[in-house]
Amino acid sequence: MNLLQIFFIISGLIIFLVALDIAKRERFNALHFLVFLGVGSGLLVFTVFPNSLNLLGQLFGLQRGADLLVYASIIFLFYFVLLLLRKVENTREEVTRLIREIALSNAKK
Repeated sequence: MNLLQIFFIISGLIIFLVALDIAKRERFNALHFLVFLGVGSGLLVFTVFPNSLNLLGQLFGLQRGADLLVYASIIFLFYFVLLLLRKVENTREEVTRLIREIALSNAKK
């Protein structure tokens, strides 16, 4: 076992434990919990059984399984960027609404 595999195993365990801890505190929804569990368990499975990644890649028509991880990571990051943009826009709308309410209450005085 090389140093990279040890790093992936430790990272997978940490991600798995953080997902369980955050789920216990009910700080995010079920989809995020499943994504964290999938990433954590995927790191563990693909580190211990590296050929399973190639089999999964061939299932999707790719020569290497690592390519599937790259494509999935790009989609995953794009999804979270869209979530962040939605949260920023919701916050901006909420701040605008609060400023209007404060301005109207001050105008009446």
